[in-house]
Amino acid sequence: MISVENVYGDSQKTKKSGDNMNILILGDSLALPRPHRIKEFDPINEKELAVHFKETYGFLLEQQLRTEYPSADISVTNRAQRFSTIKNIAQQFWDHLFYFEPDVIVLQVGIVDCWFRQDLDGKQLVNAGEFDLYYREILKLLEKRPETKLIVIGICPTSMKMEQKFPGLLEQISLYNQILKNGENFHQVFFVDMETHVLPHAPNHFLLPDDHHLNKQGNQLVSTLLLPRIKAFYENVNGCLHYEADMTASYRHFLKSYELFPFYGDNLYNLIYLSFQMEDWATTAELIKFVRLNHIQHPNLFNLIEMIKEHMNR
Repeated sequence: MISVENVYGDSQKTKKSGDNMNILILGDSLALPRPHRIKEFDPINEKELAVHFKETYGFLLEQQLRTEYPSADISVTNRAQRFSTIKNIAQQFWDHLFYFEPDVIVLQVGIVDCWFRQDLDGKQLVNAGEFDLYYREILKLLEKRPETKLIVIGICPTSMKMEQKFPGLLEQISLYNQILKNGENFHQVFFVDMETHVLPHAPNHFLLPDDHHLNKQGNQLVSTLLLPRIKAFYENVNGCLHYEADMTASYRHFLKSYELFPFYGDNLYNLIYLSFQMEDWATTAELIKFVRLNHIQHPNLFNLIEMIKEHMNR
């Protein structure tokens, strides 16, 4: 028979409290406040910014999470730096991962890497091959702290105007995005696709006039896209913590996590296990079908499903 300990999932065994969540943002200037004209900004005479600190997606995310979970200790620490490349992130990732001890890392990087530079004779700061290698270094290091989740925000497409100025730039953005998406496993690494939201023919609904930095609406969009994933992580942890004392409450948390972000592998594992424990056969069958149809990857899901099949066939 399946052991009770499995309901926690490998990534949750060291989690002690569902009331705390430490979120860390790493990346480039897209996560930061920004003036209208950064090279000409005069802080003495210019008080209005294009994006103020309280309009950045990190601030918005923290406010929304605190509103939804008022009794929880939730923090968002923004460690983004202007002109950061994935190389810079990889070089500092050890410190961020083990010294800040984040529950969730939000990574937004790539536009600085892939942009064609006139001062480099049209070359990129980090080519696609190097970008892939540095990203793999980050993912390999992330495995050493399995309780930390990584949400990777895809690169926003630029405008057709920039594409005409730098032919092939949109293709490069898609290529770098595919590298980032390839790391997604729905267990520890998650990808947010921005190409479905920011359109090259009308980018300034979400981007500033420079056609690559987020405007106020763009920051709101990113916060909105991040929120259900992070809430799903939070609900899953609380489901684990309630399991021994109140199985019904635990089940509610897992179901809530599934409603928020159904592709989350840890929660699917826990929900399938508990629905089976509670003899909710219809839900168990529905969830197993969902896993198979969507090819959800998780270190323990396959073994769990096989054990359930074996038990049901006895």
